Amino acid sequence: MTVKDWLYLGIVVASYAITIVAGIYAKNKSKINKTTTAGKVIDVIGQLATYAVHEAEYTGMDGADKRQYASEVVSQGLSWLGIKNVDAALINGAIEKSVNAMKLANNDLPLSPEPKSNAEIATVVPDSDVIKPTVVDEKVTENA
Repeated sequence: MTVKDWLYLGIVVASYAITIVAGIYAKNKSKINKTTTAGKVIDVIGQLATYAVHEAEYTGMDGADKRQYASEVVSQGLSWLGIKNVDAALINGAIEKSVNAMKLANNDLPLSPEPKSNAEIATVVPDSDVIKPTVVDEKVTENA
């Protein structure tokens, strides 16, 4: 066999491989689309729950009323977006996750006191971290 024959054989084998991969993808395309769509819906529910929980935090209601309010806000958002037949357990789970994330974020904020004066700020920075001006040698020129 010549090099030309090996090249033709490689092209034929590659064509069959591409055809097989395309057939497998076409067969499973509906499953892939359903999974992707479900993931997008769950992301939307999580985003709506985050917004609803943050909004409910500032309403002045107690815990059970806040949860009910957030659930209603998420349900209204889903209906406005055209997403129907979402299980209440999924919405409540997203709300719980958002509440926990909000509590963790609020607890992680460090409470550091503000410095009272410029003198206090100056004492906080170590001398080794202060940038000092460099001395320029006037005898050296740019072109030398």
